[in-house]
Amino acid sequence: MENKQILTISLLLSIVIVIVGAFLKIMHYPFSEMVIFIGFISTFVFWYIAIPEIKSSTKISGSEKFMWIFGLIFISSITSLVYLLSARKRII
Repeated sequence: MENKQILTISLLLSIVIVIVGAFLKIMHYPFSEMVIFIGFISTFVFWYIAIPEIKSSTKISGSEKFMWIFGLIFISSITSLVYLLSARKRII
């Protein structure tokens, strides 16, 4: 399986699973924490592939690499979508 496919699948799964888990948590269903945790594990899979791609890129400067990694860690959903949909073509 190609990295782009893994990135796409893990990002979509993480977003959907975390939203479903949050809904279950609001509704006080049992095991909702486990669903949210599985969504975060999927996010970590995305990070595990995306961060080394960014670090090894020769097309962007060091400060831009720092901004992408910082954004992936602290503003994960928005930055991940932007990275996957538009910036990945320019970075790799």
